[in-house]
Amino acid sequence: MEDCEIYFPVHDVGIDLLVVKGKKHVSIQVKESRYYTKRTHHSWHVISRKKFSGKETVDFYVFLTYLPKYGEHKMSKFENKFIIVPTPKLEKLINRKKVDKRGRYSFYFNFEGKKVVDKRDKETGYSEYLDRWDFIKSALGIS
Repeated sequence: MEDCEIYFPVHDVGIDLLVVKGKKHVSIQVKESRYYTKRTHHSWHVISRKKFSGKETVDFYVFLTYLPKYGEHKMSKFENKFIIVPTPKLEKLINRKKVDKRGRYSFYFNFEGKKVVDKRDKETGYSEYLDRWDFIKSALGIS
């Protein structure tokens, strides 16, 4: 992003990246996963329920999935898929999710072109969040 400074906290404070432009800033939590291609075809990202307790909120969650790209004979590289969700939107989306025994929400993203769905909750689409860097730019006042 143009003319921004990016900071990585030295200690784990629940924020992976702090992006600053002038006097504006946004905090980002990054969740990454490889894409599982045997039988299931999805990524798997986990967020603790504690993250939504109001104490450790971040501005955006970025779900990064490493999707294998296949050449003629074998996998040749990875394509990065980014799902960028403002925290208030994600809080609404997790209302239909169940918490596991460890107090975590799981996200199982399936990619079909530009269509993204949570494999365990097919009613919840995430397509509108695919590569939405404009959300972060807008929060920083970048047009």
